[in-house]
Amino acid sequence: MPELLAALLTLLAQALSPLNPVPLVRRRRRRARLADHAQGRAVLVPCDLRDRELTGGAWAEGLLELPPGGPGGPVRWHAKGRTGAARTADFPPLEAASADGISVAFRSADGATELRLHPDEAPMVLRVLRVLRGAP
Repeated sequence: MPELLAALLTLLAQALSPLNPVPLVRRRRRRARLADHAQGRAVLVPCDLRDRELTGGAWAEGLLELPPGGPGGPVRWHAKGRTGAARTADFPPLEAASADGISVAFRSADGATELRLHPDEAPMVLRVLRVLRGAP
């Protein structure tokens, strides 16, 4: 009987192994960030950034801190793995460079700044950056 139970548990584990809960969790977190920002709360948006001043021209993972309610304050960059080292991010105008199902890339005209975000969060971030620059 214990062998039968072990075989059933092994079969169940093998049947469930292709199911990956990570995309579901990430989608739920993105929706929560979008809802929080719509309600006027500050949010931290995961992204990849390459910027001469903030990352020394190398790609870096981190978080963009959007101010509460949109243009209520500066956007801040939090580099992954560095606690308490948030820096104000003053981005130049960014234009779409590439897109796929995983990320959307935006690049400055001079190529010094490039930002990669999830497609669901890109409109929210670009809206905040545009308002902070005073663009319509």
